[in-house]
Amino acid sequence: METKHIKLNYEETLNAKKQILSTELNLLRTEKKVKTYKSLRKKELAIKNKFKTALKNLKTKINQIETTFPEDQKKPIKFKKREQSINKKKKQDITEQLKDIKKKLAELNQ
Repeated sequence: METKHIKLNYEETLNAKKQILSTELNLLRTEKKVKTYKSLRKKELAIKNKFKTALKNLKTKINQIETTFPEDQKKPIKFKKREQSINKKKKQDITEQLKDIKKKLAELNQ
């Protein structure tokens, strides 16, 4: 295998060296940022795990406290019927508005 040489003038070699050094600097900065990201991510996951276990403990404590309460003999209130009637009213309002708009358009077209 033979080696080939390229002749470059002083300015070209200086620019090439500057570009190589700036590229190395950027790579080092990127590597530093990746390392800090990894460490921050590990800390975040540790905090999330602590929070998750705290929530589980809180949930078990709440369940234990609820078992000490006396049971209520009343039936729970159902809210579904009210929500359905509200949804029907909204749908009716929209259909009425559509009818009004259609009437106005018909009057304008005549």
